[in-house]
Amino acid sequence: MAEQAEERSGEQMVTIERFRDMLQAEMAKGRLDSAGIRCFLAGENAGLLYGNGLDGVLLQVSAAEEDDARAILNDPGTTDDDVTAVE
Repeated sequence: MAEQAEERSGEQMVTIERFRDMLQAEMAKGRLDSAGIRCFLAGENAGLLYGNGLDGVLLQVSAAEEDDARAILNDPGTTDDDVTAVE
């Protein structure tokens, strides 16, 4: 995937993922938000208005946090076997 960089309020933003599904985009953004990584969904409103026929929703983070954001999104998390039920 080609990376795109933009300038937002003096900070260089890098596109790390492109989504056709708004739910998947929001879930990825939520993972980064919960890890304290500031992120932005570009094209979010256009996707809501025009559906998935456009270029998709772009998940962008600051260039300084790109490596951490990619590591979080690439981490599959724990499996059900790793989770212990609380009784």
